[in-house]
Amino acid sequence: MNFWQFITYVVVPSGMIGAIVGGLVTHFSNKKLDYQRRIMEMRKEVYTKVHELFEGLYDTANLEERSKTTNELLQYYREVQIWGSDEVIRKFTELLKAINVKTQTPQEKRNLIYKKFIIAMRKDILGETGLSPEEIDVYGEIS
Repeated sequence: MNFWQFITYVVVPSGMIGAIVGGLVTHFSNKKLDYQRRIMEMRKEVYTKVHELFEGLYDTANLEERSKTTNELLQYYREVQIWGSDEVIRKFTELLKAINVKTQTPQEKRNLIYKKFIIAMRKDILGETGLSPEEIDVYGEIS
């Protein structure tokens, strides 16, 4: 077998197979990364909206705002159950129970649960967080 036959029968087919396999690997890895990115974008959107909704539960909100916020929170709770991580769902459930008027949870405990909810969302979106509950400030009272 001479040099050109070797190139024609071995190197060219090997290069083509390598290019095809490389293209397939790249395609599927990009597809998985795109899927993960879309999930994280959806989580970010839902978490941001939930966080903003808590404004309507503070003691500065009127009765109408609280009622509207409560209804919207339940809607977003269902979205968090679909899109959120397990830990975020657990913390959100705990927070909703704490802010329920019937449970009469002390304000300090509500604030701690709220802070843990914020940390769970940050860990889910960012992968990790160095913040502790003591480093997150809560201004006002969730009532």
